[in-house]
Amino acid sequence: MDTILELQNVTKSFKNKLVLERVSLSIPSNQVTAIIGKNGSGKSTLLKIIGGLTKPDSGQVLLRNGESVRIGYVPEVIPAVIPFTPVEYLTHMGTIRGLPKEWLQQRINTLLEMFHMEDDGNTRIVHFSKGMKQKVMIMQAMLEETDLLIMDEPISGLDPKAQTELEDLLILMKERKISVILTCHETKLLEKVVDQILAIHQGQITQTSSQQAQVKFMNRLVFELSNTVSIGPLRDKVIIQKETEIGSGRRVIELNVRQEQTNKVVKEFLDLGASIKLLAPLHNKETEFFQQF
Repeated sequence: MDTILELQNVTKSFKNKLVLERVSLSIPSNQVTAIIGKNGSGKSTLLKIIGGLTKPDSGQVLLRNGESVRIGYVPEVIPAVIPFTPVEYLTHMGTIRGLPKEWLQQRINTLLEMFHMEDDGNTRIVHFSKGMKQKVMIMQAMLEETDLLIMDEPISGLDPKAQTELEDLLILMKERKISVILTCHETKLLEKVVDQILAIHQGQITQTSSQQAQVKFMNRLVFELSNTVSIGPLRDKVIIQKETEIGSGRRVIELNVRQEQTNKVVKEFLDLGASIKLLAPLHNKETEFFQQF
């Protein structure tokens, strides 16, 4: 699996207090990584080191193939009062960063459309809910083209509607090939979109789990289709397990797909002329809720 960034044996102390101790981890490209842990476990310090806001005392931060990685950072604390509209605030932040005026205005329009806030661009931010304010903070982190989005405790204080909107935003980030790393106390609210979980305790990574450890949030699909049909871009949306030639110019493709992507993937395969042979939840292989032979 490609990684966008790695930490090797990173250690950090503040005023002789050890905060991180020989932390090593990899952030996969185009996926969502969650770091869970209690307050004071070192989560925020770890994010600041990943984002280049804090330097480690020792260890290395290695970027993808030695290339530059464009990073956007969303802090946990949102300013209590922002006396601007989103357009004014984003224009102000982009100007501070030296972004060209014409390009900046086009980028702001693109972000407002991406976040479905076209009608709110000229509304004062003080009137927004916390979820809406968070969208503005994410947009400011993405004013420049972004490869890696860092989010500190994005779930904190969000109501159920805003939590659902956050899930949708994370899915959008993955579709746009943006890697995401975030911190939270637990991942239940994001279980459908998180690909990798890292648990941190007293400054050390104590547990990891990957997409394979979360198969209960995926479905298994089996399709039959012609050998002459290419599934092309669909390969980026699924995990291909097996492809088998069955004769008469036909083949069977077995794959895993995330639950929230299942309907779209099924439709796209059917549009290619495929037929469904199996659709089953991976967490309960005994119960196949759609099967045709």
